[in-house]
Amino acid sequence: MLSLVARGLRIGLALSLVGLPAAAGAKDLVAQGDAAWARRAEGHDGEGRAAPGPIVDAIRAYEAAVAAAPDALEPRWKLLRAFHFAADFASRGRDEEHAILDRATAAAEGARPLLERPGASTRDAAALHFWSAVAWAAWAQRHGLIGAVREGVAGRVHDDALAALELDPAVEKGGAHRMLARLHATLPRVPLLSGWVARDQAIPEMERALAIAPDHLGNRVLWALTLLDVAPMRRAEALAALETASAAEPSDEAIVEDLAIRKTARERLAEERAREPGG
Repeated sequence: MLSLVARGLRIGLALSLVGLPAAAGAKDLVAQGDAAWARRAEGHDGEGRAAPGPIVDAIRAYEAAVAAAPDALEPRWKLLRAFHFAADFASRGRDEEHAILDRATAAAEGARPLLERPGASTRDAAALHFWSAVAWAAWAQRHGLIGAVREGVAGRVHDDALAALELDPAVEKGGAHRMLARLHATLPRVPLLSGWVARDQAIPEMERALAIAPDHLGNRVLWALTLLDVAPMRRAEALAALETASAAEPSDEAIVEDLAIRKTARERLAEERAREPGG
């Protein structure tokens, strides 16, 4: 596994604990991580890319919190969430992105035994299942859908999404439903490996996500992409949804994420329009 520490601050994601009080308790460290997380959009480029500084600080604090309280679920899912943001929105090149994803999957694997213990907070357990699914889904994107199915990673993503859904159907504003919708819409169905894939479940899962958070830009764009994937007869509806998303203003709470989602909507809309006669 490529070490982020070895790559240094040049890539903006050194995970050293330097600068954190040695005696800080887990709660204080989580609070520090949360404060850095709230600043994650500082210095963004207006196109869905963030400056690495704040998310570096968040990762550093959450890792220290995990070390201080290894049985606690909250710092672990927040660390996975921070890794996701760092890889998707603040990495500087493919090598760095892959290094972050390696750390994320390792962190997800290390957290798995905690989810088997009784008495875990339902909210935190749901979030940990969800962000573990996100980490492994990113792995699947890197290695390809067929590889993800053959390696059993697709099944792991599916199981974590279902577990999150059972604990908290509204986790991450319909995130587990979003995840299941995309699995059903895009994965190949391979007996004994991904026999659970059902194209006719993709749209109902996205409808459930939209019912939970109709204004969530990710839900709206993935709704459109799911229609394009599994319901070509509803193409006009999908393109109208992409048009609306392309003009949407980013939310205050997720500026970088929404800018990136809006860019995806615009790019996919342009691709679809170019395929039309006279496009």
